Amino acid sequence: MGRIRFRDNYTPPTFRKVAFGTWKSAKDPSVYAQIDIDMSRTNVFVESYSQKHGIKITPTHLFSFALAQCMVKRPEINGMIRWNKIYLREHIAMFFQVNVPGSGEDKAKGASLSGAVLEKMEDMTLKDIAQGLVAKANKLKKGEDKEFKKSFGMIAKIPWSLVGKFLDFSSFLLYGLNLDLSRFGLPKDPFGSAMITNVGGMGIDLAWAPLCAYTRVPLLLTVGAMTDRAVVVAGEVKVRPVISVGVTFDHRFMDGVHAAEMNREFKKFFAEPEKYFL
Repeated sequence: MGRIRFRDNYTPPTFRKVAFGTWKSAKDPSVYAQIDIDMSRTNVFVESYSQKHGIKITPTHLFSFALAQCMVKRPEINGMIRWNKIYLREHIAMFFQVNVPGSGEDKAKGASLSGAVLEKMEDMTLKDIAQGLVAKANKLKKGEDKEFKKSFGMIAKIPWSLVGKFLDFSSFLLYGLNLDLSRFGLPKDPFGSAMITNVGGMGIDLAWAPLCAYTRVPLLLTVGAMTDRAVVVAGEVKVRPVISVGVTFDHRFMDGVHAAEMNREFKKFFAEPEKYFL
């Protein structure tokens, strides 16, 4: 019950075998890309949608929704690598990075970076995503998330020199063996199908985040700040609000064809938000 559910009978193309033979871990085959999104129409849509549903919609909600729907159309990128083989997931889960205020001995050190996972993203609306993240973020910030407290409490007791080995061994148990270790403070599927982090809130226009081998996540989006830029529209230069998204993906899992198709599909949501976000 606590294990990650995978699809059966998936045979990857031959190129994936070549990729596996070329790179041994997610530390090696990272590919970086950039997507620039004109937010003009989306900003108008978001204002109306937020008022209608009584909840604030942020770029994080928009980009995670669009990514989840892209993964629905390209299910072969919704998976993970186990035992040198690709396993596809039955559902889309997404990891959102969250700043958590320090407490106890860590209080003087400020906030620490943690995360919240939303499951079955393929069935969620924008409103569902916004409400789900608010609820999970509040639990983390109030110290009410038991799994977070257990896992971070466990890591706090481990010597610095052994943290890397602990993370790798935990990943092996959780993902390699697909075990349910929630009773020991290690949540089931703690990192999901993809990661998304908003660096725009820190005033950063564009950034790329590295893949972490122990997370087994093959795709990561970094959402930058919205800035006014010169954009060519119908042959004329206009000033438009633009958000740049840094994309990092595992080349063993995805290639340029996947990236190009996802880029085209992704931009449709922001070109016609009234159609694709509802």
